[in-house]
Amino acid sequence: MKFKLFGREIFRHNSGETLILNARNELKEDKFLPDFFNNNTLSGLMDFEPVNYLSYTSSMDGSSITNPATTIVKVSEKKEEGKIPKREYSPKTIFKLHLLNEKDFKINTDPDYVDKQVEILKDKLSLIQSSKYDMGNGVKEVASILIRMENRKKYSKFEKFYSEYAYTTNKKIASVIKKHSYLKIDKVEQFLADMPEDAIKSMTEYKIKTKSLCDKLPIFYIIANKKDFQKTDKRKDPILLAQSPFGHFWSILGAWDEEMILLDEL
Repeated sequence: MKFKLFGREIFRHNSGETLILNARNELKEDKFLPDFFNNNTLSGLMDFEPVNYLSYTSSMDGSSITNPATTIVKVSEKKEEGKIPKREYSPKTIFKLHLLNEKDFKINTDPDYVDKQVEILKDKLSLIQSSKYDMGNGVKEVASILIRMENRKKYSKFEKFYSEYAYTTNKKIASVIKKHSYLKIDKVEQFLADMPEDAIKSMTEYKIKTKSLCDKLPIFYIIANKKDFQKTDKRKDPILLAQSPFGHFWSILGAWDEEMILLDEL
């Protein structure tokens, strides 16, 4: 048994540590934190919907997990009750109603917990290395959460700032967009020119703090009406999100509607 354990440690050290080093070297050149979200993430989550929601807690990789008493069913399996016309909420209304918020979400920063998860992540990298399939993207994904887990060791120094913002998760975003199909999530860049002063201030503060934390810049996304991603001749109504530097979850920075500025009105 001892021999097997010893062999396992050597295996992980030789392959896992090498992968960590390679992944870190690759990510080191990028001035931004790894982006953990894409359309596949969203579409994969939108086939399922939580029922009898009780509470969420922070899991190892920072994503949310349901209480054991919570059941998950496919949307297609839900019984249809009478058809009720859906009310089209603006993104700002969704923000004000806290429909994206994970109210009980907490970041687990216990040192023993964090150290244990780092070890597990190293084991995962070792298994990826041993796979016969091309798992390059898997290496980046694990390296992404590894960076964020290591950032948790410094959370206490930055808690005052980051705790000012409510948290949301990929699952929560998918659930909201599933119910409000006129909405879309995408990167913030095409909205930047019209963003009001308060939004730019929030983004700038978040950028400065994250840079100070881990020498990386954060990734920002927008939730807005789909038509606003195609037209620029009318006011937009977005919810601004930032990917957390502490896990694969999000900070909700705010929402704006009438405050949006159009350049041709200046």
